[in-house]
Amino acid sequence: MVESLVESEVNIPVNAEVKEAADEYVEKLFSKSNNDFEVVEILKKMASERIYHDMISNPDEYKTKPHLASVERWDGTKPDGPRAFLKKKVVLPSLPQVLIQIQKVLNDSESSANDLAEVISMDPKLVAAILRLANSAMYSFRTEVDTPTRAVALLGFKQAGSLAVGTVSLSLFKRSKVAVLEPERFWKHSIACGIIAQEIARLANLGDPERFFVSGLLHDIGLYVIFESEKSLAVELLRIANQEGKSLYGAERKLLGFDHAILGGVIIKDWSFPKTLVVAAAGHHNPEKAQNDPDAGVVHIADYVARALGYDLGVSSVLGAVSEVVWDNLGISIDQFKELIPQFELLIDDIFEILKPE
Repeated sequence: MVESLVESEVNIPVNAEVKEAADEYVEKLFSKSNNDFEVVEILKKMASERIYHDMISNPDEYKTKPHLASVERWDGTKPDGPRAFLKKKVVLPSLPQVLIQIQKVLNDSESSANDLAEVISMDPKLVAAILRLANSAMYSFRTEVDTPTRAVALLGFKQAGSLAVGTVSLSLFKRSKVAVLEPERFWKHSIACGIIAQEIARLANLGDPERFFVSGLLHDIGLYVIFESEKSLAVELLRIANQEGKSLYGAERKLLGFDHAILGGVIIKDWSFPKTLVVAAAGHHNPEKAQNDPDAGVVHIADYVARALGYDLGVSSVLGAVSEVVWDNLGISIDQFKELIPQFELLIDDIFEILKPE
């Protein structure tokens, strides 16, 4: 009887039928990936073990989900570009006043840590989230952080500001009554990408890891807007991606001529967010851009790793490829990456409980 590496130690027999289904799923998942790249090899092996166990414990998760019957067929109208798409009636989150005030403080060279703490204190939910973040395993301060002023002092002005921007921004993504995109999966993928981007940036000594955390949180805002604005288009994108074995952004380029990354960059730019956030969103599916910009590059890697580890959006069964040049530019060894993975998973679950919107 065949046994998996994990199960052989405790002599639990493998379910051959489930193992075959899991192997087929994994092969499809990584079918567009560069499988001879060692990072991909590691993630693929982990995915094989994880998906096998998931299929046993939660088989319904891997059944084909029906498209929304209430959604009309997409009319096939192709916008002239992302700007034209945004001029239509789209579901674009509006910025809350506290986020506008945070940006104003961060952009004012004369602002102080006290000014930032005062703005954070205006929003009780933001206060609670910042304090829980500051007291989480992500920082592990030796003393309890019990006030916004102390949080800003310990985290630093820029770092606390970045966390505040990210925390409020994630709350922009609301649940809708009829959803093609599962909100909890979207939130968890965003948080996973943020955590992974932050930890990679920290290890690569890129400075200001919180900046990369926020870049990861916001990288898929364009996807959220597409899926919430035109559900008929979203359903068609899913159909194309799954029937033709494309990644979701490949289906977007086919139907729209641009993808959610480019749209996200336009939205974030219109919101007057920092250029680093614009570039990270717009470039995370553009290998050339990701090769030349650390923010886009780190989010490109983090997005791929998050989905490969199972923190995916549930919208495409194909990962696409990851840039080996971008990885090499980071200067992280394979052994260092392996050591990071357990840390990713611990932090993601912890921060998800802190930041997930109500």
